[in-house]
Amino acid sequence: MLSRVFDLKPINLTLTLLIIVGAAICIFTPNYFFLKLGTRFAGIVMLGYLSLGMFFLFIKQPGLMMTSFICCAGLCLFLKNSANTTLLLPAQTKEEIVEIVHFNVSYSNEDLATSVGIILDTDADLISVQDVTPDWKYVLNETLGKKYPYYSSIERVDPYGLAVFSKYPFVELDTFMSGNIPNLEGKIEVNQTELKFIASHTTPPLFNSAYSTLQEQMNDFGQRAANIKEPLLMMGNFNAPPWWSEVQQLRSVAELEDSRISASIGLSEIFQSPTDYILFSKDLTCVGFTNIFTPSNEQFGIQGIYQFSSNQSDVQ
Repeated sequence: MLSRVFDLKPINLTLTLLIIVGAAICIFTPNYFFLKLGTRFAGIVMLGYLSLGMFFLFIKQPGLMMTSFICCAGLCLFLKNSANTTLLLPAQTKEEIVEIVHFNVSYSNEDLATSVGIILDTDADLISVQDVTPDWKYVLNETLGKKYPYYSSIERVDPYGLAVFSKYPFVELDTFMSGNIPNLEGKIEVNQTELKFIASHTTPPLFNSAYSTLQEQMNDFGQRAANIKEPLLMMGNFNAPPWWSEVQQLRSVAELEDSRISASIGLSEIFQSPTDYILFSKDLTCVGFTNIFTPSNEQFGIQGIYQFSSNQSDVQ
């Protein structure tokens, strides 16, 4: 009985068009606020098309089944190519590495001691922390400051405070504003090699004007990064998934790669739409990337391991 309903030409054609239009909007998203917010769930839409194809297979509707599976495959390729398209990270050599971690302290529901312990356990060379309030600034400076003698913190009562902690001295360190939000740009020297970094974040696109501000901020970051000639790492929460055009344009303008390779986007990230990034320039090679979780299995941060490209040997 159900199959006969879908056999009706108007219903069949309408469903086919709706399926195609839904996938097309996810891939070629018009620059409208509500449509942009909808594409945050492109991963869920992809899985929905897979389930829909299986449903049409069960009720023997080959046309709708093929349409659903083709749209699912198209979304799969689109999501795959939105991040670093390398399926496997290069092998780590014996050359010097630099480890970077990025945390957002508002992500953790653990007590302060547990959260700080997770940060310290990474033993990273450079730490970026966001959502730093005055209380968090005091805790971080008192705890991380003992192990990381070079640091700078900008506390805010809103969610736009940030801090960086380094094992290496700062050669340069500057604060710049974008959309009334502070960001940090600095330089460290790793074994006589200069390494630039930008710790940044954007306005959450909760309404139309905030989305416009996010676009301006991403453009600012892209232009600023494009003018940097040294090896560069950019870390932060951009409040945008990897497949949004704003992220793609920033990476294109600044010639930056995403440390999160496409193969690392699992089911949890599909449902959560990852918005935290460590982007790196062509002078660097990412040889490791992982998500950092709290004991209660909440994502707390991300960690990347990098080598300077000049130090790389040919690896399979």
